[in-house]
Amino acid sequence: MIDLHVHSKFSDGTDSIDDILKIVRQKNISAISLTDHDTTYGIAEITEKAGRQNTDIIPGVEISSVSNGHLIHILGYNIDVSNSQLQDMLSIICNYFKKSFMDHYHWLLKNNYLDFDINKIIEYAGFKQSIALSDIMKAMIADGEPYSLKDWPEFFNSKLRHYDGHFIENFPIHSSEAVEVINQAKGTSSFAHPARIGDADIKEMELLLPHGLRALEVYYPYHDEALVSKYEDFAIRHDLLKTGGTDWHGKDLTTWNVEIGDYGVKEMVLFD
Repeated sequence: MIDLHVHSKFSDGTDSIDDILKIVRQKNISAISLTDHDTTYGIAEITEKAGRQNTDIIPGVEISSVSNGHLIHILGYNIDVSNSQLQDMLSIICNYFKKSFMDHYHWLLKNNYLDFDINKIIEYAGFKQSIALSDIMKAMIADGEPYSLKDWPEFFNSKLRHYDGHFIENFPIHSSEAVEVINQAKGTSSFAHPARIGDADIKEMELLLPHGLRALEVYYPYHDEALVSKYEDFAIRHDLLKTGGTDWHGKDLTTWNVEIGDYGVKEMVLFD
């Protein structure tokens, strides 16, 4: 199985590149795509190291975007990482996330949900292009606070979920822009986990077809047989490639009871 949806510590995952490649080697997986959120920082490292163990790496990214009030993720495969338009877009998104992180952090302080030095979080995440909200918990653990990553979902749901900072309304990138820039970077754009936006899934995918949407993430842990059939039919009717993956974020932060390689596609020909 070729897993086309894997995250590392360079976005909101927990695994280093070495951690990911260890799993790939143990499970004898022939190829994966590193698709960190809004950054390509890990691509050079994983490509270089994977070559030593004969694992093929498909350069990828998962771009955050908004359309009609929905936060939509667009996966990009076989991208030219050096493409200036792609990197400019990722910089815009990451700068927005940095500002949003600071807004969240100060809101937590104001509401007495948090008492932890912001500089420790910034130092912890200094190797990344932007700070993820989960870096709050990761930094606290690294500093010796009595938490584990398993506490993150409760922390998010009981505290951060109540924050209303107009994140989606002010988001700087529309989904159509994400698709077009991936295409300009010589990549293949795929609509990620469509069922996670509910009944708007088909409409939003249809809106992106004229902009060059080329694929759809059909095979995904959240998708039951009915959803897989629904998305396979949509992909066939619109001549889209069918992609899939685990959405791996590390064993403690992956929402599903899966491991790298449990979902994906069987043929590399999709991206040759």
